[in-house]
Amino acid sequence: PGPAAPGAPPGGPARGRGGGVGAPRRVVAWTPGPLGGGPAPPPRYSNEEALRLQFAADRIALAVESARLGELERLRRGSLSFLVEASDLLAGTLDRDQTLALMAQMTIPTLATWCAVYTIADQASEPYLSYVLHEDEERIDGVKALLSKIAPPEPIPTPGARIWTAPGEAAHQAALRTSMRSLGLGEAPALSSGIGTTLATASAVGGETVVLPLVARNRVIGMLTLGKPTDEHFRQEILELAEDLSRRAALALDNARLYSERTAISQSLQRSLLPPELPHVDGVEVEVIYRAAGEGNEVGGDFYDLFPIRDGAYGFAIGDVCGTGPEAAAVTGLARHALRLLAREGFGGPAVLERLNSAILDEGARSRFLTLLYGELWPQEDGSALLKVVCAGHPLPLRLRQDGSVEPAAEPQPLLGVMEDLDLYEQTVTLDPGDVLLCVTDGVTERREGTRMLGDDGLADVLTTCTGLTAGAVAARIMRAVERFASDAPSDDMAILAMRVPGLPKD
Repeated sequence: PGPAAPGAPPGGPARGRGGGVGAPRRVVAWTPGPLGGGPAPPPRYSNEEALRLQFAADRIALAVESARLGELERLRRGSLSFLVEASDLLAGTLDRDQTLALMAQMTIPTLATWCAVYTIADQASEPYLSYVLHEDEERIDGVKALLSKIAPPEPIPTPGARIWTAPGEAAHQAALRTSMRSLGLGEAPALSSGIGTTLATASAVGGETVVLPLVARNRVIGMLTLGKPTDEHFRQEILELAEDLSRRAALALDNARLYSERTAISQSLQRSLLPPELPHVDGVEVEVIYRAAGEGNEVGGDFYDLFPIRDGAYGFAIGDVCGTGPEAAAVTGLARHALRLLAREGFGGPAVLERLNSAILDEGARSRFLTLLYGELWPQEDGSALLKVVCAGHPLPLRLRQDGSVEPAAEPQPLLGVMEDLDLYEQTVTLDPGDVLLCVTDGVTERREGTRMLGDDGLADVLTTCTGLTAGAVAARIMRAVERFASDAPSDDMAILAMRVPGLPKD
């Protein structure tokens, strides 16, 4: 045997039944004749060696494929975890502005370097830049200024991400104009506060930008725009994840819009069911506190009113319709307006409530029963006040005297909206100077903490501590006591009407 010839390759393509292998080997060649230098023939592997090499290659391929599948599974689990967390966060709020902020914060920096959310109010409106976020907080203002100078992306409902070149072109032009201006080659309006800021902004948004439509209930309600810095591109799995997120975000944003519209309608309706302002009553202090339960998405059934009937006479009412929502609102509106109309027509308290009872029953299946305290007030020349009161199934009004004693100012009578024939009567009460008449709805007396309830006795105990206070101070103290009675938020609407006769001023 002799060594391989100088300059000969260390190995060549292996040949054998098992296929080629690429392992280099030193070549040792036999020559049958006289020894001489020359290129070595390519080596050949036996079938056994080729099988061993093939087995090793298969094992390596299996390991590589296993690693690839493991990485895909890890990415899949990460994507599912991301979407589950995103869905929980989006479902946890019905506030539009908070939903927009969550949409952007979930994408940065997991999916993109910067994000912009455009919203569309209706089909006739242009997209509006509603929220901008960058992973570098110092660049948010620059990106926002840049995007506000260019036309928004076209709201195309086609699902999936599409490339949007406008931000990159705008950033490039901004950087070019700033560079020319710094060299004294021309002037152009700046898109940011300085050269460094403009160049940084251009670098921040100069990469690939994609737009995903926000489609909810077959309508494009906005666009989710994601961007990368210069020379970076989105991977396919990131785009697929962003598309899944955009579908969830669109539904959450539309739900927030619907909730806001419903809340605004409910609040507007609630305001229409309450008097716009209370009239000034000579010789009587009047204070009202109204607290609606819930988050403003339901119209409550509690209401109050104070209105002039004729010269020197005023009507007042405080009531509670069973339930909440549109049905209760209908009865509330009927009651408040009927009281004013009937009282100004000259009917007394019992006649007013009997006619209102008939009107409620005429509503048929839409009717609701109503507890109502109605009275008429006449301030007197001696500083006192005369009241005529009818209490139809409502918590009894309480009278606080100057000596601190508290007593009911009326007797209970049947509520409205249940029976056709009512035999109601009115009771006369005289408030002396310094006396207070307190009227509340059952949200006050039925305030609960566990098994304890404030009740009529608890309310009377609080009222005994209000001697000498003005009507406004009495109402405020009652409300504080009710709120402190229980740690939970009130579950029912509450209305407090306090009237006090201060008496004639001293000479």
